[in-house]
Amino acid sequence: MRRSAVVRLATLVFGVALSGCDVGAEDLPGGDSPPVLSQRACYADSDCVANACCGEGTAVTHRVDGPSCGGASCTGRCPANSIDCGRCIPTCRNARCAAACQ
Repeated sequence: MRRSAVVRLATLVFGVALSGCDVGAEDLPGGDSPPVLSQRACYADSDCVANACCGEGTAVTHRVDGPSCGGASCTGRCPANSIDCGRCIPTCRNARCAAACQ
């Protein structure tokens, strides 16, 4: 990557990070955000997961309270209003699990 492209990308990333832009589930109009099932504190996005395996969850929870998906056999289906499948991703926001949705 050329140096000028790297500088522009870094400027964009740091500009968004420093601007205080914090978009998440609470920012969605019409209450379209999935429910959060856990009140445990999180420290990283990896602490938060969907409440079902294979992208079929409909809520967000802490990984301690989440499903064990080690032996899950996924079919590739994508139910309506599921967390994964491109609609939302589980995130850690203000030390609590939340969903960042499109």
